[in-house]
Amino acid sequence: MISVKNKKRGVLLPPAVGYSIHIVTSLIFRNKISLRYYPRLIIISLINLINWPFRTYERLIINPRFKNQMIENEPIFIIGHWRSGTTHLHNLLSCDQQMGYITTYQGVFPDTLFNKIGRFIFEQITTLLIPPTRKGDNVTLDPDNPQEEEFALGDKTQLCYYYFWLFPRRIPDYYERYIRFKDLPQKTRRNWRNDYRLLIKKALQNTKGRRFLSKNPSNTGRIKELLELFPNARFIFIHRNPVEVYLSTQHFFEKMMPHLQLQTIDPELLTEYIITVYQKLMHDYLDEKHLIPQEHLIEVGFNELETNPMMVIKNVYEQLGISGFDQAENNFNRYIEKMKSYQKNKHSISKQEFDQIQKELGFFIEKYQYSASENVEIITASS
Repeated sequence: MISVKNKKRGVLLPPAVGYSIHIVTSLIFRNKISLRYYPRLIIISLINLINWPFRTYERLIINPRFKNQMIENEPIFIIGHWRSGTTHLHNLLSCDQQMGYITTYQGVFPDTLFNKIGRFIFEQITTLLIPPTRKGDNVTLDPDNPQEEEFALGDKTQLCYYYFWLFPRRIPDYYERYIRFKDLPQKTRRNWRNDYRLLIKKALQNTKGRRFLSKNPSNTGRIKELLELFPNARFIFIHRNPVEVYLSTQHFFEKMMPHLQLQTIDPELLTEYIITVYQKLMHDYLDEKHLIPQEHLIEVGFNELETNPMMVIKNVYEQLGISGFDQAENNFNRYIEKMKSYQKNKHSISKQEFDQIQKELGFFIEKYQYSASENVEIITASS
């Protein structure tokens, strides 16, 4: 993980700055944009237009060079709810030099990656704009850091769950359409698969990796689709106490969404969506995980990863049949030592809200034998 050492505050903008004009205009015309966010929309559109010639050149001249390239090693997909430790696990495993991954820069500008002039311009813009840490969880941000690929998957084909950051009122609709692929035309699905393969090939070349390491929680509900793409893919499912996940998601949305959204949403409605999406995502995973060959799936508890990370990582390599643990062990140790100073956010919850979460998410709590979290303060009326 590369740290940004200056104290700049930075500005977060939606990754639509790197999207095709077709996607941007489609999103604008299909959704209601709140008046207060029109200045943000203008900035997004201006940067997008400036990028248009560089993006077009790469798509027409450079991207075709990847068409016949093979993805020699089956990808590794880190899945699980967004606030379950997926970022920590991704950063840790990416310390293995054989791993290729999407960088933060590629996630925003997936088709301004190998165009030298365009990349120079937009890397400088990215470095200037992004804050040193991610609002909501203090994770270090840098253009070269490992990043998830969901934003980039919506670059050319309109199939991206993360459009909800711009239009949060559409969360339920986007889940059905962009995670479950409900009523999605075959052509759109085919284009998405082609975009995914291209994204992986470019990521491997960009990071000099031999095996693609994905961290994309949206994929937790797409196992069947991923296995059609990569039948021998490996999967790491990471899980965490649902009460912590719920509170962490609330906090994360509260800090991040104001910088990305183009429409307002009632906080109570957003809370309802958080619970609904958690239910759907975990049910979808539990319903489809049997499709993965047993030797290609490992489930990891976040608490285990925190208390004994080296043991967990070694088990991952052994169970999934991944070579290279010994060569990467020193890199893992350095990262683990560095992260010992990281401070997690502390959360509290009312007894009434706690009881509601226990009821709504009880199926997962029971399945993975979770109890009240030691990391969450439960506030009673007498408190």
